[in-house]
Formats: sequence, C-alpha cells, structure tokens
Amino acid sequence: MTILLELDGVAKSFGAVRSLVDVTFAIEDRGIVGLIGPNGAGKSTLINVLTGVYPPSAGAVRFAGRSLAGLSTAERARTGLVRTFQRPHPILDLTCIEGVMVGGLCRGLSVAEARREARDKLELLGLAEVAELSPRKLPTGHLKLLDFLRVLMLHPRLVLLDELMAGLSLTELEVVQGAIEHLARNGVTFLVVEHLMDVIRRLSRHLVVMDAGQIVTEGEPAAVIRDPRVVEAYLGAEGESTAVTEVFHA
Repeated sequence: MTILLELDGVAKSFGAVRSLVDVTFAIEDRGIVGLIGPNGAGKSTLINVLTGVYPPSAGAVRFAGRSLAGLSTAERARTGLVRTFQRPHPILDLTCIEGVMVGGLCRGLSVAEARREARDKLELLGLAEVAELSPRKLPTGHLKLLDFLRVLMLHPRLVLLDELMAGLSLTELEVVQGAIEHLARNGVTFLVVEHLMDVIRRLSRHLVVMDAGQIVTEGEPAAVIRDPRVVEAYLGAEGESTAVTEVFHA
C-alpha cells in the first residue's frame, strides 16, 4: 500500500515545554488511522503541526511524497490535507446548504455545481431536511456535521478528524461512521482523533497512542488497546483489568 502521510521525528516545543517529541509514524493511502491519548497528550498540537498552524521545531512531514515545509494551511488544503475542529465553525449568515457549498466554490465549482454536490453531501449524512435552514437554529451535533461536509466539498485526500464525533447522538454517530467507511472505500484517507473508544474500535485499521507528546505504541487496534503501556497512560500504573474493561469496552 502507498504511504500518503509520513512523519519523521516531528517535535514541537513552546519555550521549555516540549509538546511533541520524536513523533514518527505513517498513514497509508485510503487507510483509517486512529489516534488516541489522554488529555494533554499532544494530539491537537500534532494536528496543528500537520496543517501548518505551527511549524515543527524538528523533524519532517511528507504528504503524497512531498515535503510540507514552508507550506501554509491554505496551500496544504489545496494539496488535499484538511481538518475538522473540536468546536463547530458555522457560517451563520448563510443557510446550511450555502455553508457547505463554500467548500465547492473554493474548489472552483460554479454555484449550480456546488449546490448540486452540497445537496448530495447533506443526504449522505441525513441532513437534507435542514438544507435551507439557518445554522443558528441547529444543535451542536448538526453544526459539526456541516463543518465536516464543507471540508468534504474540497475533495480531500486526507481528513484529520479532531474529535468530530464528540457530542453526537447515537443516530448521528452511526450515520457518520458509515459515511467515513464509505468514503475510505472510495479513496479518502482519515486520521481519527477521538476519546470514544467504540468509534476507535470500529473505524481504526491502525491505532497510534500518544502520551506526554510521545508515541507510546501503535499497531493493530485490539492488541494496542490491551497494551500495558496504553493502560498506564489512561489509568496510571495501578489501573486494574476491571477498570480497563470499563474504559475500553463500555
């Protein structure tokens, strides 16, 4: 399988604080990689480095065989590397479908083409009925999904999902996970950052675990979740098997 994203010794420091330390892993084209770790592990910092918000203090990032050094966030998006955010960012002065259309317009579609594709995207996530509504009237879960659809309108190669599914209803979770699996089969690659272990277990084909800015372990998800180093990262050295079951199998 072709490697789409490759991180080699990536580090990020803010003064004396080391937020990322020698982060090295790869994501295969059309893969779904899970990224987990306790709060403060460095997951969001890593996403910010990958998308060009922060320059790395050391190391290299290559996307589709090309170094990302010096590229802005917008330039990285144009190469196909995009992200979602933990908090939704709706375009409040547009209807829901118009907000989704923005991604297609940025890609150069006509207004009519963007509207047709945006409607298809809304149907993908079961949101067709809110197309003409203002996002001001919608719950947070719907707003997060609209952000996701606007990103998909860019036709990305790799989507970094930063806790997209936190706060979604059970119905929304099922629809979104099915959509991600469908998109992966059709050429989109995902890095999924989540605290929802049911989501991680279902979606991840490969799992990376971070703690204190470093990779603790990575590999096949079922084995990684049971790794004593992962248990310690989440529960401390005294974590018991019953507690592990509650955290990872609830």
